Formats: sequence, structure tokens, C-alpha cells
Amino acid sequence: MTKRRQPGSAHEALDRMFDGIGERHGEKGSPTEGVRVVASFLDIAEPTLRKQLDPDQKGSEVSYARVAQLTRHFGCIEAAQHLALCAGGVFLPLPDGEGKFAELSSTMMQEVGEALVQLSASLSPTSEGGASLTPREIATVLPLVADVLAVTSALYSELEAAHAAKEDAFDEVPPNVRRLRE
Repeated sequence: MTKRRQPGSAHEALDRMFDGIGERHGEKGSPTEGVRVVASFLDIAEPTLRKQLDPDQKGSEVSYARVAQLTRHFGCIEAAQHLALCAGGVFLPLPDGEGKFAELSSTMMQEVGEALVQLSASLSPTSEGGASLTPREIATVLPLVADVLAVTSALYSELEAAHAAKEDAFDEVPPNVRRLRE
């Protein structure tokens, strides 16, 4: 895409999405290839797609269903990031892959999300204690935070063990790991 959109707008999110598609799926890996790649996938003419993407064209837009279709097919995260920001949050994609690191990372993200949801609800002005936590709210949140710590510790231990097993291959132990060992 060449016409930059207003930062934070839906059109800017689409612009980033199409740039990403071009970078990841274009023949040359160029952001400018996104429209061509998508037009080919959708079996529509590039000018038709460009018109749908132009915020100055009234009555011709890319539908939400189309954005969902492109997100699924091309593995785009840009639209999800935009929607999460609109809702006052952030989007964190789950790790892609298999094995203990991906599984622990996914579990950790899920546990963090659950703890943050409960903590945010407990700190809501409409909650039992308003902006302060009551003993009952603390009792509800505390086990969720403990779950976060447990899975984070498990992930750390696995990463530490994997690093120690391969430490001989490194000239120097990373400073953050060295500090933790001291």
C-alpha cells in the first residue's frame, strides 16, 4: 500500500495487514505485493480491491467477514491487534509450534490473562471494593496469580535447563542468566 492512513484507524490496520501479507507471502517479500497476493487469492481484480481499501471511496469497503477470511488464510495478526486496542486491551498471539516451550508459553499466557481479567474486574469502580481490593477479592485473585507464578517458574526452569545443556557452545553466559545464578 502506498497511501498511508491515519494512525490508529481501521484503514491503517488494513494497510498494515496488506503490507504484512506482501512481506510474508509475496514473491519478493515486499509490502507492495500485498494487494496483488490478496486479489489473486480472492479472485478479484487489483483495482477493485484497491478501491475497497481506499478510505476516500464511499460505499466500497472490505467487510469484517473478508478481514476474518484473510486473517485465517494468511495468518495475519494486524486486524486482531487493532480490535484489541479499540477494546482497550492488547493482542498477544499464542506461540505457534509444539513442544514443551510452546505448551508452557501458551499456558502462561492463558494464566496471565485469567489473572488480569479477575484483577481488573476486582479493581473496577463497580466491584465490591471499588478501586481498592477487599479481602474476598484478594482471596479470589491470589490463587490465579499463584498459577501465573507456577507456570512462569516451570517455563523458566525448562529454559534454564535447555540453556545449561547447551552452555558449552557459548563463549559467555548471558548477563541476565549470570545474575540469576549468583
